[in-house]
Amino acid sequence: MSSKYQKLTEYLSSVDETVWEASFEQIERVLGFRLPESARQHQAWWSNQMRSQSLGWQLAGWKTTALDLENEKVTLVNVAGDDPKRQKMTASPMTIQAAKDGLAAALGIDQSQVEITIRA
Repeated sequence: MSSKYQKLTEYLSSVDETVWEASFEQIERVLGFRLPESARQHQAWWSNQMRSQSLGWQLAGWKTTALDLENEKVTLVNVAGDDPKRQKMTASPMTIQAAKDGLAAALGIDQSQVEITIRA
């Protein structure tokens, strides 16, 4: 399973710093496409809510902590750290079990509490 934000996951998985202050342009270079207008207009687009775009950073163990829409900048912090419950994951290839494990780790819950439904 591949996401259009997979390149961001891969990039952040390789970043050694704990904080990445990025311009939207930098993120677009990593992704290889322009961010949608909603990313430029709505703070909610950048929330850490396990949506397709936020999984781009959350699966790599990062979360957004600051946003400057006017100057098109976002700050992401690596929260994977040394906590065994929060481990970095790679986006490809990913099994359903790996996705469940990653979601459980990111949410700080038991893996048995995670259900994944795929609709085609």
